[in-house]
Amino acid sequence: MEPLPATIGRYEVEALVGTGAMGRVFKANDPAIRRTVAIKLISTRLMSRSDADFYIRRFRREAEAAARCMHPNVVTIYDFALHEDEPFLAMEFVDGTSLRQLLDQALVMAVPDAVGLILQVLDALQLAHGHGVVHQDIKPANILVTRDGQAKVSDFGVSRIAGTETTTAQATAGTPAYMSPEQCRGEPVDGRADLFGVGAMLFEMVAGQRAFTGRTVTELSHRIQNVGLASLPAEVRLAAPRLQGVLERATAKARTDRFATAIDMAAALRQALDDDKGDDTRVQPRQMTAATAVSSGMARFDSDSLRQVEASLRPYIGPIAPMLVRDAANRSRSADELCAELARSLREGEERDWFWREVAPLLRRGAPAVVQSRPSDQELAQAQAALSSFVGPVAGHLVRQVASSASNADALWQGLAETLSSPAEQAAFLRQRKT
Repeated sequence: MEPLPATIGRYEVEALVGTGAMGRVFKANDPAIRRTVAIKLISTRLMSRSDADFYIRRFRREAEAAARCMHPNVVTIYDFALHEDEPFLAMEFVDGTSLRQLLDQALVMAVPDAVGLILQVLDALQLAHGHGVVHQDIKPANILVTRDGQAKVSDFGVSRIAGTETTTAQATAGTPAYMSPEQCRGEPVDGRADLFGVGAMLFEMVAGQRAFTGRTVTELSHRIQNVGLASLPAEVRLAAPRLQGVLERATAKARTDRFATAIDMAAALRQALDDDKGDDTRVQPRQMTAATAVSSGMARFDSDSLRQVEASLRPYIGPIAPMLVRDAANRSRSADELCAELARSLREGEERDWFWREVAPLLRRGAPAVVQSRPSDQELAQAQAALSSFVGPVAGHLVRQVASSASNADALWQGLAETLSSPAEQAAFLRQRKT
């Protein structure tokens, strides 16, 4: 592992916060104005290659593109310079997480939460496209989410800038799962290629699976160009009936069939949610709540206690707090396990000390009783009937198997849900429980 540099340019390095194919990202301090920044330093391995000029141009392109796109939902680039003959970018330090990490932790997002973030991304893209910049690599890993729920579009390294020469490598730039059909074919692109990526990304956010998949890049490319978008899970279609149509238009094979602009797609999303829910999705993403975990039957703890914990953690870990609470509650068998899991999401020192002093007692007070009744015959019959619609006649065998070790009805339903492979199926199964 490469040692941590003390400084990069004039910036004082504090910590390594990420690594990637292009290089490393550091948290640093700008001593001139006492500002925390992120430093992206190109890898020495790349600089020693014969095609090093390609990566230097990509770094410079990222700086030029971001400089055209000064927007609250775009990561700001402050500086492009050299450190010991190696290029680096100094940029806004985003205190949060990537959408990729968020999805990996939570699997799915509630429709209003997902659309709220996507509206911010579309606002940023509307500005970028208006300045002649096509991102070309819209994907969850390139969307950062701050602690207060603000989306930030990052990594314009493969973007196309109007008025500049497009190379063959740029023409096929992008991440395969989110590339538009024209990108797959290596054809020239415009802003509608980014909207395809946004549509694929939003599908994944609410469905819990990628819009297009393939065992190989060739198979994936074929599906993107020839196979239509799959249907959203039943519970998502029920919550937002018009969302499927918006996503199908965003991911249309012919770009002439897609939304013409990012603002058009944003308007369609707002209209879909306004009609379906009556919610005002024009504001920042609504606050996510741990109540979704409680209503699904997956939480083993008092719902009020979980909501209090969520509210307490939000100032420290931001909008992902509800999903971390839900995920930890699903995996934890006791209050102590849940406390230990959540404490790891906080910084060592004062934050964790505060958690154990102020928050842990809330969870312990809401912990389930030790003695609980085993599932009744009526509960077993209801669970078997619900499960049979997903797995057929083997439902009876699965119910008997899970019931043999289930200490109560909650454990029975949760155990049966875990026999289903899809998060969407698990949620649909749990909703059939009659309490």
